[in-house]
Formats: sequence, structure tokens, C-alpha cells
Amino acid sequence: MSGGARKPLVRALDVRKSFGETAVLRGVDLEVQRGEVLCIIGPSGSGKSTFLRCINQLETYQAGRIYIGDDLIGYRESGNRLLPLPSRQVVLQRRHIGMVFQQFNLFWHMTVLENIVEAPIRVLGQPLAQAREQAMRLLDRVGMTAKANAYPMKLSGGQQQRAAIARALAMNPELMLFDEPTSALDPETTGEVLAVISELASSGMTMIIVTHEMGFARQVADRVVLMEEGQIRHEAAPEQFFGDKAPARLKAFLSTIH
Repeated sequence: MSGGARKPLVRALDVRKSFGETAVLRGVDLEVQRGEVLCIIGPSGSGKSTFLRCINQLETYQAGRIYIGDDLIGYRESGNRLLPLPSRQVVLQRRHIGMVFQQFNLFWHMTVLENIVEAPIRVLGQPLAQAREQAMRLLDRVGMTAKANAYPMKLSGGQQQRAAIARALAMNPELMLFDEPTSALDPETTGEVLAVISELASSGMTMIIVTHEMGFARQVADRVVLMEEGQIRHEAAPEQFFGDKAPARLKAFLSTIH
């Protein structure tokens, strides 16, 4: 879905991040168009999850720039310097970004419905009735209506992850981030979650998905990226990315996970 003159929704420019002496992101340059589904693959420790967390400001980056639309994420510019935004402004920016994690991060003391309405009420100021109506629509969308009043501990992993997706969607995000959303699931429930994400992709939602599910990436992505050692090593449409003419390093990596 690359578009000539269209402005990308996400722009990452020379993004760098270190933990102590360990460089995790070593100059990431990436653009994602509105409505595009981008899948990121790569070996463990290559910086994939850290990159997503920087987009959502769960981690701060130390150099470079990340833009969502016209907004510089997490910082304001003063000359050539980046000055961190106050936490209140970071929260406002984060409203437009939904994120689904490997571990479902639901509130265990709340029902599924209560989990979903919490942020729209507290952050967006939605009336309870409006938030509940929206939550039930989203639960229907992810096939979880019957579990609205269940507590997370009573759900399977796949059900918990589908509830987490509905919770992220309740904020009406411009961008959805998925960090290995099926890595904690068994094969049966993996299919349930991937079906929900595929439906979101077909609806035109802009998504960045870190995944180890190569068949899923081939099916749902507009573009696939290989990240290694904190850098983008290769990117292409799925038919080229997984094709016979893929670079040798990419073929070698793919051979380790088939």
C-alpha cells in the first residue's frame, strides 16, 4: 500500500536506543503508510519489541525521531536537541496508539467488560453507557460477547488475548501495535487470535506486528521487514520477501524457523 505523495502515518528516522552499554536500536529508519500492515520478523534480541515500545513511549529513545502523523512522539525539539515531553502530554499522544502485548496485561480483578471500559471512561471521559455499548460491539467483533462478565483467570489464553485486542480498540486508535501476540498461546488459540488480527487488517487498520508466524505474515502483511542487531536489514512485499530471490541472510534466517 505504498502511495506516492501520501504522507506516512509512522516515520522513524535514525532511531537509537541503548540499555546501559548495550545498543539495542542502531539507527532504525522506517515508514508505515496509513492503512498499511507491516510485519516485523527477526531473531530474538534484534530490537523488535523495543522498537514497538519506543513508538508507544513505553521506552524512551535516545536519538533520532519517531513521528505519528505530524506529532513527534515523546519529545519536543529545541534547536537540535530533544527535550522529553511531560508525562501528561505523552499520555495524550498514547491515546492514538493501541498496543497488544505477548502477555495479555488484563486487570485480573476486573471483568472483561470492566477492562474494556476503563480507559475510555478515565482517559477519554466517555459516559459509562456509551463506553459499555462500544465495549459490547468490540466484544462481538472479537467473538467474546458471551465472556463479557467473566474474569480473566476464567478465560483461555486466546480469549484473554482477544479481550486485550478489544480493550486496545476501545480507544479508537489510529495505529495498532502487536508484540508477538501469539507467542504465549497454543496452536488452537493462536488461530483464533490471528483470525481477529486478519479481520482488522482487512478493515484498513494501520498495524505494525512483530511476529514469528511466517504464514500469517505472508498472508496479511502489505510489507515484511527483517530486523537484526537493531537495524532494518531487508524489507519487501511478502511475495518478494519470501520468494526465491530473497537475500541469502534472509533465507538463512527463515530456514531456522520453518
